[in-house]
Amino acid sequence: MASKSGFLTKEGGSIKTWKKRWCVLKNGALHYSKSAGSGDLGIITLDTAGEVRASQARKKKKHCLEIETPARVYYMCAESKEAMDDWVKEICAERDRLKKKASASSGGSSDAAGGASRSDSASGSSSSGQESNGGNPDRVGIEDFELLCVIGKGSFGKVMQVRKKDTGKIYAMKVLNKKTIIERNELEHTRSEKNILQKLCHPFLVNLNYSFQTADKLYFIMDYVNGGELFFHLQKDKKFTEERARYYCAEIVLGLEYLHLSGVLYRDLKPENLLITDDGHICMTDFGISKEGLLSDDDRTNTFCGTPEYLAPEVLEGNGYGKAVDWWSFGTLMYEMLTGLPPFYSQDVQQMYQKIMTAKLQIPKTVSDEARDLLEKLLIRDPEARMTNPADIKAHPFFAGLDWELLAQKEITPPYIPPVSGKEDTTQLDPTFTSEEPVLSLVQGSDISNTMQSNFAGFTYVAPSGLGE
Repeated sequence: MASKSGFLTKEGGSIKTWKKRWCVLKNGALHYSKSAGSGDLGIITLDTAGEVRASQARKKKKHCLEIETPARVYYMCAESKEAMDDWVKEICAERDRLKKKASASSGGSSDAAGGASRSDSASGSSSSGQESNGGNPDRVGIEDFELLCVIGKGSFGKVMQVRKKDTGKIYAMKVLNKKTIIERNELEHTRSEKNILQKLCHPFLVNLNYSFQTADKLYFIMDYVNGGELFFHLQKDKKFTEERARYYCAEIVLGLEYLHLSGVLYRDLKPENLLITDDGHICMTDFGISKEGLLSDDDRTNTFCGTPEYLAPEVLEGNGYGKAVDWWSFGTLMYEMLTGLPPFYSQDVQQMYQKIMTAKLQIPKTVSDEARDLLEKLLIRDPEARMTNPADIKAHPFFAGLDWELLAQKEITPPYIPPVSGKEDTTQLDPTFTSEEPVLSLVQGSDISNTMQSNFAGFTYVAPSGLGE
């Protein structure tokens, strides 16, 4: 449950050197590591922390903050004064939340701002599915957001750009229809999506800020990423230069590696689920059919799901599959970025399935030898022979000369910066969606039984300290 993440330059303890560290504020502590997804180098617990403020002791260091703890004072530098102020604000809020919780516990009272804000309880969710905030100001509902425009649609609902009324912050609000979820037997997938969004934190994955429900709908409030879908840009440009494709592929490799290390099988890697941030980076989104709990490379699942063009042969065979399917989809996506179409594409889905299973891989001569070699190793039908080790993929000649650590720190300039004017800009989104009226269908009463409503218990979530605000 991360509330904030990013890079800070930290002063060492015994050796006073300054090194860039990936910092994640979660679960009452500030974790720091060498890079996103790597193991913790250290943890600063905040329950006993004192002052957190702009540092006067390190005046020569720009944008430096300090965190007082009983053991020592930690010094960290942000990239700008605004970033430093935001870190100070978020760390202080988490420290104060912990102290409030400790005070409430010692006084025998419940912690309304802590535990109750992050999960439903018997008193926090009525039998109709409409949740009250239980007196907790951190709990949010649909009335807290202004609907601005539609930015996407799917079989389960729609995604809208919204503004939080009290802060003015722009978010993406994904709305799912409960009845459709139940009728299509998608409860497990919906729970998994919420769990994955809630617990994972990585530079190239979208963040969940809030989730809540009404009698007939579920709501995810996520970061609004306004550089457009990779699909939108690929349609516009027909295909990408190899430099641009390499950059996107590299960031996707880091995202997939992190998901797999976290036991998550993505299962829906495609251009529509890859957003471009306003500064040109990849943001992986939509974990609606992702699978949790595959921690071992030998773990398997067998649900037939995904988008036809990107399905691996072992999914079509129906004999169970593992993380290797994501690397087949990655190879398919890479091929599409370089040529304009997936390798086995056909308008006839059954014919496309047959081609995925048996057709020879044809790679245009315009593709470089290095890219060709990687594609041939990713698009091997036998998952045991397929290239699936992230270390091997990162070491492939196609990525020669790439500094993966700098990439993870977002310190390599992207090859393309979307021409957006501000946080509300929608020019890079499909006008088919944005021209639609942003309205929600209203229900007088839900036709979902109380028993069915119980399937959605525990859905409410507020990121600690209000992520991103």
